[in-house]
Amino acid sequence: MLKGTVNFRRRLARWMDLPPDVTAEVPRIQMVGSLQVMVENHQGLDFFSDSEILLRIRGGRIRIRGEKLVIRAIYPGEMWIEGHIVEMRFTD
Repeated sequence: MLKGTVNFRRRLARWMDLPPDVTAEVPRIQMVGSLQVMVENHQGLDFFSDSEILLRIRGGRIRIRGEKLVIRAIYPGEMWIEGHIVEMRFTD
């Protein structure tokens, strides 16, 4: 994305009093204990097994490790994962 576009989005978000995650295209992650995670603004699935999931995000990846992991729902830009989540890490 062009730098000017990013700056415009930031200014617009401040002017409209919007939270940064709405316009910055950064991942938004919600967890329910260690049982469920929802990731918004992902850019696709790189790897999936019942013990590890690797998601592409702007500027890197998110690695989720656990036991009995399942993808409950997947939409463009949004994914729901369930299981026993042990670790979540941002990588380059």
